[in-house]
Amino acid sequence: MAVRDGQVVDLWWADLRSAEARLFAFLDDRELERLERMDRAGDRGRFALGAVLLRVAVAAATGVEPRSVTVERTCTDCGAPHGAPRVAGARVSVAHAGPLVLVGTADVAVGVDVESVDRGEDVARWVVREALFKAGAAPQAPVASLMVPAPWPRYLAALACAGPDQPVVVTHDLDESAAALEQLAAGRWP
Repeated sequence: MAVRDGQVVDLWWADLRSAEARLFAFLDDRELERLERMDRAGDRGRFALGAVLLRVAVAAATGVEPRSVTVERTCTDCGAPHGAPRVAGARVSVAHAGPLVLVGTADVAVGVDVESVDRGEDVARWVVREALFKAGAAPQAPVASLMVPAPWPRYLAALACAGPDQPVVVTHDLDESAAALEQLAAGRWP
């Protein structure tokens, strides 16, 4: 990922309209097992879409094939496969709410969050705090955070990344993400 006048954070947005069964072929065995344990179709769609969009985002940032992106999700507290995602070559964060999935990639610690404004009071503060938490913000560490526009009304999103300066944000919108996912599913990855 090239730094352009400051730290760059790539944000990839998708919604459940892009979640299709062909994408399940890009999930690893642990992800498929986790997917099978989910009761609700929306949860399965968001999880699968997030896992595949994460691979697309990392591939775009690092130049590797999406299929070769290994996602490690071992929880650092209990050892179960439900922890924050980690990959080689980039720092990543994934969030989803309602129909939306958001993936962030950067060269430094990054956190993203998205929530419906119907979730309750002070959603704006919540998404910023969650993004800071996902970025691993230590009390004295310099971390930049900002609200980012969500592609659907009534949703708020935030990102946080290591460093004192506001990052350059490159947003890959719903259409761009859907096209990348379609290319991947059809075997036409660039």
